[in-house]
Amino acid sequence: MERIILKADLILHGRELDSMEKGSIVIENGRILDILPQHALADFPITDACELSFPGQTLMPGMIECHNHLCIDATLPEHLELLAWSNECQLTILALKGLEEDLLSGVTTARCLGDKYYIDTTMKKLIEDGKATGPRLLAAGTGMKGSHGAGYIGSPHCGTEEIRNTCRQNLKRGVDLLKLFVTPGVPDPTSSFVPSFLSLEEISMAVSEGARLGVPVAAHCIGGQGLKDCIDGGVKVIEHMYMATEQDVEWLAASDCVVDLTSGIFLDSSREAFLSPGNAEKIRRNRPRVRENAARIIRAGLPFILGTDAYHGYLYREVGYAVELGADTVTALQGVTSHAADVCGLGHRLGHLSSGMDADIIAVNGNPLENVSCLSQVGFVMKEGVVFKQM
Repeated sequence: MERIILKADLILHGRELDSMEKGSIVIENGRILDILPQHALADFPITDACELSFPGQTLMPGMIECHNHLCIDATLPEHLELLAWSNECQLTILALKGLEEDLLSGVTTARCLGDKYYIDTTMKKLIEDGKATGPRLLAAGTGMKGSHGAGYIGSPHCGTEEIRNTCRQNLKRGVDLLKLFVTPGVPDPTSSFVPSFLSLEEISMAVSEGARLGVPVAAHCIGGQGLKDCIDGGVKVIEHMYMATEQDVEWLAASDCVVDLTSGIFLDSSREAFLSPGNAEKIRRNRPRVRENAARIIRAGLPFILGTDAYHGYLYREVGYAVELGADTVTALQGVTSHAADVCGLGHRLGHLSSGMDADIIAVNGNPLENVSCLSQVGFVMKEGVVFKQM
């Protein structure tokens, strides 16, 4: 029986990330057995345990990256255009690199929102079998966009029967969710109109097919009529929402949808260097209104989770942007921990440090409740009781 005891100056535990100073976590066979003050260990019958100490650090749940793509590396020049000509081998190499970067940055679970060649479902199985290293994955398989739709990653579809066929192919591959690409990703800087490339009937078909096997649908949607159709069609998670108007916020507030914010796409100027000149210009021109719209979502108190959209290793920045846009620190942290786990359907085993949960634990320098930027300083990563990084 393998037992490990972790001791730290601070532990963030439970769904609300409650603070325990000078705490300890007892781990047995990859799961959390108990969390208790260090002074109480003397009364806890533990033998043959490996002890690890983290002075000046905080132990917290492993982070959950809620919007990722394994076949995109946003640190490569014109990475979106690369999807047009890269083959399966080249994209697999990118995936392996991104998986390692994510895990070592403190991401122990990643939600993949569509990849080519079923790279995500393949990597998921390899990681589960111990043949590849990375976060546990939730895979969406082949994303579905309109035949006249935007973007490089989704596969073109026209009509409900084509949607049904791809849904069933994805479900046969064992996906955890289905992904629709409903609107463009980057809005026209000169217009407030948001095109929509999938009909309500096509969206509803995907939701219906997924529901037969208990698989939810997520939709790339920045607002407008596409948002209304997603809500009416039964989509559970709306990705991005860069063009969130007051009307959009009202629709979302009246629904049971969750918004997956990926604000860094626009707010992180470091990403511009890796875009084509035309796309970089669109990002710069859209930045002010995207900041305003994302803040509108947070100000309205809408439930949200956080993702980078393939900026591997930089999830901590999304937490910082959420706080910058008006979220309180705990809510922002929950967007990559407990709330994220609930939205992923994994809240019963992941996302918060409590007895009986999987031992997905990271250590960061300092206290993230006081300064979320310390999430960039991850010195220890454990997934299911296995240590992958220790500095």
